[in-house]
Amino acid sequence: MKITDQIRKQVLANREQGFSYAKIAKATGISRSSVITIIKDHQIKDLPIHAKVLKICPNPRIILIYFGDQKENFAKCVIRAGMNYPQGKSLEVKKVDTSAEPLYRLA
Repeated sequence: MKITDQIRKQVLANREQGFSYAKIAKATGISRSSVITIIKDHQIKDLPIHAKVLKICPNPRIILIYFGDQKENFAKCVIRAGMNYPQGKSLEVKKVDTSAEPLYRLA
């Protein structure tokens, strides 16, 4: 069976919903190893983004970050509690898929 773009999209959508590799393989009709390959290839394309620390939040696991020089366009970033993140520090982050608001994590 040829793996089409539609099948790739279905695999990624099912994975975002929390389906296991086996359930995705059964639903799409492709092998489990093909499912894993599609998911891993998608993750590799998800390259880190350069950001800077805007400020820390009261929650010790969250900081506000911004991209480029536009401090008014900021987002939340999940970090390790207890680490030092001074204002202006450069970070590499990746977007976490959420529907509510943009959320990032350290790359």
